[in-house]
Amino acid sequence: MKQYLYRLGIAGLATMQVMMLAVALYLEVFGDLEPEFKNYFRWVSLIFATPVMLYSALPFYINAWRSIRSRTLGMDVPVSIAMIFAYFASLVATVTEKGEVFFESISMFAFFLLVGRFLEMRARRKAAAASGNLLKLIPAIATKLDGDQVPVKTLKLGDRIRVLPGEHVPADGKIISGRVHIDESMLTGESVPVVKTIDDHVYAGTLNGEESFELEVTSSKADSMISNIVRLQDEAQLSKPKIAEIADIVARYFVAIILVIAAGTWYYWHQANPDDAFWIMLSVLVATCPCALSLATPTALTCATSRMGNYGILLRKSHVFETLCKVNHLIVDKTGTLTHGDIVISKVDLIADVTESKALAIAAALEAHANHPIARAFKRYSDKQTVVDNVENVIGSGIEGTYQGKQVKIGSASYILGESAFAEPNSVYLSIDGVHIATFRYQDPIRKEAQSFIERFKKSGIKITLLTGDSQANADVVAKEIGIETVIAGAKPQDKLEYLKQVDERDITMMIGDGINDAPTLAGAHLSVAMGGGADVAKASADMVLLGDHLERILEARQLALQTRKIIRENLAWSLGYNLLILPLAVAGLVAPYFAVVGMSASSIIVVSNSLRLLKEQGK
Repeated sequence: MKQYLYRLGIAGLATMQVMMLAVALYLEVFGDLEPEFKNYFRWVSLIFATPVMLYSALPFYINAWRSIRSRTLGMDVPVSIAMIFAYFASLVATVTEKGEVFFESISMFAFFLLVGRFLEMRARRKAAAASGNLLKLIPAIATKLDGDQVPVKTLKLGDRIRVLPGEHVPADGKIISGRVHIDESMLTGESVPVVKTIDDHVYAGTLNGEESFELEVTSSKADSMISNIVRLQDEAQLSKPKIAEIADIVARYFVAIILVIAAGTWYYWHQANPDDAFWIMLSVLVATCPCALSLATPTALTCATSRMGNYGILLRKSHVFETLCKVNHLIVDKTGTLTHGDIVISKVDLIADVTESKALAIAAALEAHANHPIARAFKRYSDKQTVVDNVENVIGSGIEGTYQGKQVKIGSASYILGESAFAEPNSVYLSIDGVHIATFRYQDPIRKEAQSFIERFKKSGIKITLLTGDSQANADVVAKEIGIETVIAGAKPQDKLEYLKQVDERDITMMIGDGINDAPTLAGAHLSVAMGGGADVAKASADMVLLGDHLERILEARQLALQTRKIIRENLAWSLGYNLLILPLAVAGLVAPYFAVVGMSASSIIVVSNSLRLLKEQGK
C-alpha cells in the first residue's frame, strides 16, 4: 500500500505539472509561442514524465512481461505498449523538434490507472485486515498453573494454563476447572456471552468474562480455530468462481482483439493520414484497455467475502456466491440444525432389573464415542468405573460395544427393538445382550428463529425438505411446528445421499446439517452449510460453515449473494458497454489520447467504487 501511494503521489504531482505546460502548448494561451519556448515546455514535460514512466508505471511493465512469458494476454499488455509507444514517440518529437508530444497523456494514464488499482488494493486490504485482526486477538503470553509466563507459540498439547478475568483465551482447549462466560462474538458475530463449564471447549482469541478458569491446550496456535478461519478465508479469496474465470478469459480474448484492431487502425490511417496514424492507434490501445472488465468481478467478490465474515459465516469454496443465488430446494437436518441440539435427558424408563444410574453410566460410556447433540446429553452421567470396549459406531442407527463381556447397544427403536418397532418421540433405547433394558426420554427445543427462517425461504418460492435420521414421530413434531410439509425420516447416511441423487435435475439444492451422518449429503449437495457446533467431518464436507449456529445468517448471506450478483452484472455491463461504445469512436479518430485516458480510468474507478458498496451494511 505504501509503495502504491508513493507511485500514485509521483504520478499525481507529475500530471499536475505536465498538464499546466500542456495547456500552454495546446491552447497557446500566451499568444503565438516562440519555438524556443515551445521546445522548453516540451523538455520540462519530458523531465516530469520520465519518473512516471520509470517508477510509477513499473508494475504495469512487470505484469505485462509476466503475461507474455506465460503466453497469455493480460490487460497490462496494451497498457504497457501504449505508454512505451507514446513516451518514445514524444521523446523523438522533443529531440527532433518535430511532431506532437503527449507527456500529459502518459502521466494522466499512469495516475488514473494507479488510482483504480489503489482502490482495488484497498478493498482487498480491508478484507485481509478483517482476517488479520482476528489473529491479533490471540495474546502473545500465556500463564501456566505454576505461575510461569510462556510465549503462546511454545504451548504444547496437554499443557495446562490459567486464563484470568478479562483476558483473551491464548489457545484452543477444554476447561478443566471453573464456570465462565466467554464472549465469542469475534467468531460468531453474537454479542451475548456463552456459558462454559468443565469439559467444554473454548477457542483462542475469545474473551473471558469475570471469572478465572483453568484450561488444557488441545490445539497448537497454527491449528487453532482462528488460524483455520484465516487460512480458509485466504483460500476462498485466492480461488476463483466460474464467473471470475469467464471474465478473465473474455479479457484475454478482448486484449488480443484490441491489439489486432489497433494494428489494423494504424495500417488504415497510415494510408489515409500518416501524420495521425500513430496517435489514433494509441487512442485505440488506451481507450479500450479492458481494465474495468478485469476488475469487475474480483473486487466485488473480495468485498462480499469480507462482508460474509462479518456475518459469522466461513466460506470454504469459491462457488458459494453463484450457487446461493440459484438455490431452489432447501434440504435441512433436524437435530442440532432446526433444534438447538442442546439436549437434556428428561426421563429414564427402566424396563429390566437395572438401576437408573447404571443404565445412564452404560449409555454415557457408549455415547462418549460419538459427537452428536444426543450423545453430548449423556456426558454428565459418565462414570470412570463403567468401561465399554470394542465400540463400533453404526452411523445413522446407534452405537454398540462390550460391557463386562456382554454386548450393549444404544440407538434408535429400529436398531434396538427391530425394524417393526414403534418409535416414540424424543426417545433413545438401550439394550444388553439384545434385551431392551431402558428408554431415555430427551428434550430438544426448536430454535426460536427456525419458523421465520423456513417461512422466508418458502416466500422466496424455494422447496423445503426435512431430511433426518431421527424417527418419523420426532420429525413430524418439529415439521408441524415450523411449517415443513415434506418430511423424510429414519434416513441413514446412504439413504440421505440416495435421496439427494433422486431429486429433480432442475433443483439446485442447499443442504444444512451438523452431524457425521450428514457429511455425505453435505459433500453431494450443490451448496452445503455446516453448523459451527457440529461434527468436524461435517464442517470439512461443507462449502460454508455457520460459526454461530444462527440460521438467520444464512438468509443474510443469500441477500448478500444476490446483491453481489447484481453488482457484478452492473460492473460487467458498464465495462463492456463502455468498451463497445468507445472502440468505433477511437478507430474513427474521434478520441484524443488524453480523453481516452480519462474515459478508461474513469470506467475502472466506477467499477471499483460500485464494488465497495458491498462493504456497507445491507439496507443502509
